[in-house]
Amino acid sequence: MAEQAPGPRPSVYSIPAHRSFADSLAAGLIRTHGREPMALAGGRILLPNGRAVRTMTEAFVRASGGGLVLPRLIAIGDPELDDRIGGALDPAGAGTPIPPAIEPLDRQLALAALIRQPGESAAEAMRLAADLARALDQLIVEEVDPSRLAEIAHDRPELAAHWQSSLDRLQAILGFWPMELARRGMIDLADRRNRLLRAAAARWREQPPSGFTVAAGITTAVPAVAASLKTIAFLEDGMVVLPGLAHPAALPDEEWDLLGPGDDTRGEETHPQY
Repeated sequence: MAEQAPGPRPSVYSIPAHRSFADSLAAGLIRTHGREPMALAGGRILLPNGRAVRTMTEAFVRASGGGLVLPRLIAIGDPELDDRIGGALDPAGAGTPIPPAIEPLDRQLALAALIRQPGESAAEAMRLAADLARALDQLIVEEVDPSRLAEIAHDRPELAAHWQSSLDRLQAILGFWPMELARRGMIDLADRRNRLLRAAAARWREQPPSGFTVAAGITTAVPAVAASLKTIAFLEDGMVVLPGLAHPAALPDEEWDLLGPGDDTRGEETHPQY
């Protein structure tokens, strides 16, 4: 039987922990793409948050020693993904339009109106709504259907009474909140970020973007982000750069097999580089 040819290896690189991540990355990209003004400007760097964008901008200034047209710096991890960042991933006319996100304060007010009980103060309802919003965001980011929380009350009858009351209250609004969002023609902010990332990854798989694409310093494994990193790692001019990972490009094939690079396995979670 003929041996199956190995598939492409992902472009994954590491910057040692003892070196400045931002300065090393900026210097490496300038060295690779040169100082021609549009060479860097035609690329994009995905970073974990707004703070990383500022740090990367300062690193490019230091590395250039003068004027430089920066690549597009995109913060993908900020909870409030604003229109400027969203536009970088969702250019006009590309694919199915993604609904706008509801404003955080409008969302909290609407949730408070849904959960407020007779005799309860507005302040208490707002506090509970903020807690509920954080819980919903975490579920959305992890792509867990919020309705699964309702199963807890059914499967765990031994839960304390106050937990049962909270679950009953949550279960009561789970069906109403999606309808309220649909009525407004909006979606949750975390949901919009997930959709933007997955839509961008799908477009890049079908039609790779011009210029280089780098995902730098992003270590979260939430599903939408992980799917984006996987896509970028296999782009012809893409790379994933991680901090302090021990020589990922030098891993032998059997080590990659333990990490589970295929779509049908989660790999060996006890592997030190999992």
